[in-house]
Amino acid sequence: MPSTPYLSNSTTSEIQAWEALKTLGDAAMAQGGLQAVFQMFVGTLTGAEEVARASEEAGHPQSMTPEVIAQWLTTDYVPGMQQALAQGAAAEGTQP
Repeated sequence: MPSTPYLSNSTTSEIQAWEALKTLGDAAMAQGGLQAVFQMFVGTLTGAEEVARASEEAGHPQSMTPEVIAQWLTTDYVPGMQQALAQGAAAEGTQP
């Protein structure tokens, strides 16, 4: 995604996180339907709450919370969930 000079790093991080979540949601829907999307949604909310709490406990200003969550989504949560979906698809493909 090309960087837009007038967007802050936080805004760019949030946009990238949103795009990653949309891609993950599409993959979840394709593989497991609405139930998989709901599970992803709950996992995202639970994880984001934990990340926000850890950020607060680390003494980060509250204004940093959206960027910290966005970075967690793009670097940890989404890649991990994509790998889990891929492994699930591979396992389904090997079953008779």
